[in-house]
Amino acid sequence: MLVCLAGGTCTTAYFDLRVPTLPGYSMAEHLAARGFTVVAFDHLGLGASEAVDDLYTVTPTVAARAQADAIRRVLARYDGLPAIGIGHSMGGMLLTVLQHDHELFGAIAVLGHGGDGLPEVLSDDEAALRVDRPYPEIERDIERLARVRFGPDSPVPRRRPSKGPFLLPDVPDAVRGAFVAQQVSNLFSCGLTSMIPGATDTHKAGIAVPVFLAFGDHDLTDDYEGARARYRASVDTELFLLDGSGHCHNQANTRVQLWDAFATWAEDQAARVS
Repeated sequence: MLVCLAGGTCTTAYFDLRVPTLPGYSMAEHLAARGFTVVAFDHLGLGASEAVDDLYTVTPTVAARAQADAIRRVLARYDGLPAIGIGHSMGGMLLTVLQHDHELFGAIAVLGHGGDGLPEVLSDDEAALRVDRPYPEIERDIERLARVRFGPDSPVPRRRPSKGPFLLPDVPDAVRGAFVAQQVSNLFSCGLTSMIPGATDTHKAGIAVPVFLAFGDHDLTDDYEGARARYRASVDTELFLLDGSGHCHNQANTRVQLWDAFATWAEDQAARVS
């Protein structure tokens, strides 16, 4: 079983994108054809999931706890089926928190999230946040800062990341339209967490299962080996670089190369625990 967590502002449709007149943009469909059972959940407070009164309170710890509850219920229906977690961007960050805190998966795949954040877009207060403290303290401060950044009349200037775009110019307009149509609000505190360098390094360092890391060659980070080094306890890490891709790999013209590379890796991981 593959359990998929989408990135910031995205729903489960990121993994199952349907584009009128253009088939072949569903990662879930492609992997199901390879024999996997594919499950995806919207994050707490977004999409088809239950609404919350205060979206800022959905920190990575809270989001991971909600995901863990839903995932356990599904896994109980498929007793004995090996499970691998997949997370893209902010969803990749959440996947590392989920695996560290709840240990649900025999392996994980983190796509487009390196852990070095986006320091160039941070405010002075966000950049000054110390991450060499107990994580609950970090999370409380990030929630406070998220209320400033994403609140009404925010004083935080909006800056564009210095590296690659979400979608490269060669992505068809119909795909861009379908991608935009599935977008929802961000998980504010989780989104800011993924932007702060090293914020969840303690979680990554404690993950002992195999890790598949993938990035586009025009992604939001190019520190690929630095990302790999964060998983100090992992028994095995594999790095894949997708040519011709921005941050959103599933909409790239070369997307199938990533899907097939991941599927081959996942089949090998499943065989080891069967």
